[in-house]
Parts: sequence; C-alpha cells; structure tokens
Amino acid sequence: MSQTNNAGTTNTNQNNNRKGGNNKNYQNRNNQQQQQQQGGQQQQQQHRNKHQNQQGNQNQQGNQNQQQNKQGGHRGGKTPSNVESFPINLSQQQVQQLQAYQQQTQQNQSAQFQSNFLPPATALYTPVINYFINLYNNFKSQSHQDILVSYDSFFKSCETYYPHCALPTIENLIPILGDKFEESSFTDRFFVLLYKEIYYRYYYALVFQPNINTCVESWQNYYQIFHTLLSANSPNDVEIDLPNAWLWDLVDEFVYQYHTFAKFKLKKQDVDFLSENPEIWDTTNVIRYLYYIIKKSQIFSANTNRFESSSEDFCSHPVYKMLGYYSVISLVRVQCLLGDYTLALKTLELIDMGKKAMYTYVTACHITLYYYLGFAYLMSRKYNEATKALNTILVSVASKSKSQNFQSDHNEKKTDKMYALLTICQALYPNKIDENVSNNLKEKFGDKLLRLQKGDLSVYEELYTFAAPRCIGPVPPYISGYNVTALDPHRLQLSLFLEEVKQQSLLTTIRSYITLYSTISIQKLAGLLQIDPEDLRVKLTCYKHKLFNVLGKGETKWNNQLDIDFYIDQDMIHIDNRLYAKETDSFINSILKFEGSLTPSYNWM
Repeated sequence: MSQTNNAGTTNTNQNNNRKGGNNKNYQNRNNQQQQQQQGGQQQQQQHRNKHQNQQGNQNQQGNQNQQQNKQGGHRGGKTPSNVESFPINLSQQQVQQLQAYQQQTQQNQSAQFQSNFLPPATALYTPVINYFINLYNNFKSQSHQDILVSYDSFFKSCETYYPHCALPTIENLIPILGDKFEESSFTDRFFVLLYKEIYYRYYYALVFQPNINTCVESWQNYYQIFHTLLSANSPNDVEIDLPNAWLWDLVDEFVYQYHTFAKFKLKKQDVDFLSENPEIWDTTNVIRYLYYIIKKSQIFSANTNRFESSSEDFCSHPVYKMLGYYSVISLVRVQCLLGDYTLALKTLELIDMGKKAMYTYVTACHITLYYYLGFAYLMSRKYNEATKALNTILVSVASKSKSQNFQSDHNEKKTDKMYALLTICQALYPNKIDENVSNNLKEKFGDKLLRLQKGDLSVYEELYTFAAPRCIGPVPPYISGYNVTALDPHRLQLSLFLEEVKQQSLLTTIRSYITLYSTISIQKLAGLLQIDPEDLRVKLTCYKHKLFNVLGKGETKWNNQLDIDFYIDQDMIHIDNRLYAKETDSFINSILKFEGSLTPSYNWM
C-alpha cells in the first residue's frame, strides 16, 4: 500500500469479493531482500533453534492440509515450496480441527464445496515472519506511511503463503518478538487485539459462513477493542496512532461481520447457544457501539471546533476523530441494510460532502459512502439525486490512478454495482450524466438499458439482485426462525422495488408521448396508448405524484426534479417541457451575452 487514499481492506458481500485476489507477480526473492533486517535475522535464528527438535510430522500435515484444501474449492494459489519455514506445534484442539477438516473435504469432493471453518496454519514462513516483525516495529514507531506499507505487505504475504488455511495465531507469533514485546505496555496489548482482528478478518475472507465459535470469538475481540477505546479518560491515555486506512478497515469489517452473521442459516445447537448469549452480533449492540464511538470522538460536539480543538478533547486525537467519522458512514450502511433509507439520508446530513472531505482519504470509504447514498436515494424514489450521487463517484473513480492492492478487486466490483444502479435510474428517469460515464454504462449495460426502457421486469430484477446490498432484518435469526424465507428482508425489498417499477412502466410510455406535444387532449392520448380515457386520467394523476420528490436537507420543500411538467385543464393536457425551455433560454442568453462584442464600434476621435 503506497498511498493513503488507495489503502483499504477487505469488505465484500460474497466470498469472492472479500479478497483482493492472489498477487501472482508477488516474488519471494524481492520480499526477502526488501524486508529482512539484522534484528529480524537474529530473532529468526533463535526461533529456528527453538523449533528444530519439535515434531517432524508437522510439515507433512501441512502438505496434506494444502492438498485437501485444493479439493475444498477455496481460492488461492499454490504455496511456494522454496521458502524456509518452521513447523508450528499445534495444540490438541487444533490437531482435532485439522483432522476434522481433512475428513470433511474427503467426503465432499465437489469443487463447489466450502467448509464452515479453516484448518490451522501448520508452518511459519520466513517472509511472513519478516513482515510481521516489520509491522510490529512500525506500529511501535507510529509512522503512518511505514505502517501502511507493512500493513499492505503483510496481507499480501498472507495471501501467498496461507491461501487455504487460517493465519498463525498471535500465540505463535509473539515468541518471535522476544524481549521487544512487553505485556504491561498499552501499545503492545492493543497490537495483540489488532492482530486478532486481522486474523478473524482473513478467516471471514476465506469462509463464506464461519462456524459459530469463530463468530463469537471475533465479537469478543471487537468488544475488547471498543471497550479499550471507550473506557479511556483522556486522549493521552491512548498511546497509539493508526493510519486512516486501518481505522476504516476496522469499522468496516465490524459491520461486514455483523451483516454476514445476520444472513446465517443456523443449526439447532447454534440457536440454543445464541438464545443463552443474545448479545452476540445483536443489531442493537452493533448500532450502540457505533453511536458510542461517534459520541466519544466529539466530532459533532457543540463546544468543539472542527479545526481548532484543545488537547483534552478526544476530537484532537486522530484515532478517535477518524473512527467517529467512519462510524457515521458505517451507521448509514447499517441503516440501509435494515431498510431505513429515510434515517440513512438524515444521518448523512451530518457529513460534509465536499470534494476535500475526510471520506476521500480512503478510496474504499469514498466508494462505500456513495454506493449506499445512491442506493438510499434510489429506494426513496429520488432518482434524480441518485443519478447525481452515482455520477459523481463514478467520475471520481475514473479520474484516480488504479493502484494494485488487496482491495482493488473489491473496489472494481463495487464500481460495477454502481453502474448497474445508475442504469436503473436512467431507465426510470433519464438524466444527463458525464460523457465518459455514459460511454462506460453503454459498454457494460447498454443492451440491458434498452430492455429496461421497454419495461422488462426480469432485467430490473436481475440488475437489482446484482447491485443492491442484501438487506437484513433487525430481529436476530435465532428468534425469527432457523430457515425462514417467507419474510426474507431481501426478498421483501425486491418485491417493493418491482412493485414501484410496475407502476412506472406505463408512466415511461406516457412520458415519451407528452414530450412531443405542448397540448394534447386526453381522448387523443388515450387512443395512442390504447387505454380508456378515465384510466388515463388516473395514470396521469399517478404520474404527477411520482414527479415530485422531497428537496432540501430540511425535507420541507417539494419540487419537480424532472425535465417535464404538465397540468390538466378539463380534457386538455398542457405540457411544459423544461429541457427544451432550458436549451432555448441558454441559446438566447448566449446571443445577448455576445451581442455587444458582435456590434462594430467606431472611434470618431
């Protein structure tokens, strides 16, 4: 990761979206030359001597594990075999997990099979050790740029050397640090929590639906992270400083894991366990933590100036300030997932949407914000605003240079989803968009746009299913039922959207006719549409209602946001085509503007 704006971490809706993909150009020789340090070499030698007499069959278990995982259908390349490694002494529980995984994959030879847990790592590879030591040293030095580089490099090395298994646990890596690690140090203890968060994030990246034990352990780790930050009495008590990309990844992954858990199909034993522990990934608790972080950050405090704050304010601490800001965006995401689009748009009023706002610091945050903003506008029937938002972010993404990091694939797929949402908006309410964006849209979804304009509901359903986030319900799955699909929130949102499209289908045809006239009788228009005149009057009233949307932050103004308006006087329809009126006014104003320059002037002196 070379730039703050392009830094980010895994955040996706499906298993294939979660990882940025294996970096095939990643060269082990360059990794070793760039990251090896003298202190790291000495620690590696100590670690080598410590493990030389351990069980010799661990490497064999690791090779068997890799072969079984290939049959399991997980993504990832082949683990390099020419790199020095040290076996990990697995605990009794880890050995049982490894054996259970191998047995499960042997019984399921299908390429589409995916286990709900990962086998433990069986070896420590030299490049991974180097990157981990480098990450720890940079974290202690609090150098943003160095942390970003080592943060991204560590993830890439994990994708290369652990493509089919979990990462080494923190208990396996702490001995490598030797005397550098101080358990009494706040910084070291917080680093352990952050590494555990990375461990579970990587776990979720490889497993579509992790087992219940992993979900509980990840929740408990997030609880410790947030409790540590929220319990501080002064910003000076928190002796850490993280780059914006890592802070965004922390909050974004928290919401992703909540979203993943809410979509689970639970077994009977899982339901019984969660009934006794209702706080695990509960909707109320997730929202409460986001609110607590926002409140603790003091970014919206009446007594805190955004640019001038005292050292005693938590807003002056960059970690709290950015965590609070990113929590607002994550809260909007949760509200959209729950189907509360009005509250999501109301929450977004707290954010400065300028071109140099803080959400632009991290590309993944920038894309996420506008994706959910555009989706909330679309579901609120504010198609004009949705088009503006999606057009803005797509222009911004196209203008940025593409950098290869482990979240590049995720950003590209999110961009494709925004193009799909924009296609829906253009079909329902055509609007002028950027020329480059228009060309890309025609290239990606040009044929589908034509079918949408003809009212093909199957294409609407296809694009919505592809582009929309999978909505969830606020009620935990163990209360609503084991496998209830009749009240599936995602299907409910889809049915509401398609119902709105059905109402719009004839309205689009009506619009195509009335744009050709300045006045037309209801009888004549009904003949063109081949419907009853009284039914047409009802449709026109419905169309008139659909034309108007709430406008403004206070949501007190109603305005026609389209390029056309009309009114009915007895049996005549009077059309006001605003698009042509604007073009005419612009032409006349240009003539008047340059009229003086075209008039010859004479100098009589």
